[in-house]
Amino acid sequence: MSRRLFLAVVLALVGSLALTVANGVAQIADTQVTLSCNDGHSVIFAVDQIALTSLVADVQSINASGSGLVCTLGTASADPSTETAVWTVYDYNPSNQAIAPRNSRNKMPATTVGDTTTFQFLPSIYTALLTTNDSSLTGDLSGKTLNAMIQVSGSAVTFMSRNTGGCSNPSTVRFYFRSPSASGSSFPPPGQPINGLPPAGFYTQFWWSNPVSVPLIMGDQPPALIKADMSNPAEWSDWDGQSGANPLVTQAFIQATMKVQTIGLSFGGGCFFENGVTAVDPPETFSSTFTETP
Repeated sequence: MSRRLFLAVVLALVGSLALTVANGVAQIADTQVTLSCNDGHSVIFAVDQIALTSLVADVQSINASGSGLVCTLGTASADPSTETAVWTVYDYNPSNQAIAPRNSRNKMPATTVGDTTTFQFLPSIYTALLTTNDSSLTGDLSGKTLNAMIQVSGSAVTFMSRNTGGCSNPSTVRFYFRSPSASGSSFPPPGQPINGLPPAGFYTQFWWSNPVSVPLIMGDQPPALIKADMSNPAEWSDWDGQSGANPLVTQAFIQATMKVQTIGLSFGGGCFFENGVTAVDPPETFSSTFTETP
């Protein structure tokens, strides 16, 4: 990412925030930020001014680190038609370089009735996330167990994931959460210098259940129940693939579970957990009944 392009991204972010304030929107945290990196990760979340400033600094540091990891930032304005939505689907855009929400009725957004959320896989579109920042499902989840009854139904013959990285693992869906308050160490492989790594705490904001997941094999699968314990670091791994049980990141994981901002499900396959999944020969419906228990 060139300095000129990075500066343009920063200016666009600042301009977007200024417009939000000028229009009298109550919370700057309603600004959605898309973070996309060339290692196959692309996540979207809401930020306030302090978090945005920190994130811009992190991206600048990453792109200047010489590590080979390159990230970009972008923003999306809120769509009034989604104000009552509890869960949001995020798909990779046609370039497959970033994700965007289905934030209008004509994009076939997710529908939620009670604890059950349903959406349609779209032809040749890779779905990355199904998440919520609903206050009743986020916050301090450190003592919670996540439960999701997963079902797919339709005429799809199979599922494919995008950019598998050379691995043959099947497409899957698994739990995902993000906490902007997590901190931790960025560390090199044993014996390697620490130069060229992202800022400390960058990787440990993002967590995926590992190995807990549901394989997506065929269009009609019987319902499958998955559970993940938020109090057990060994059931989770961060952006860098480090287990929460690794002493170098365990404290960051514990801190993250206490201030969860976004939670839900992630779709991936091959070498990755969130590189997107599409149904081959849809129509195909995905359904999740998501609950949290003490």
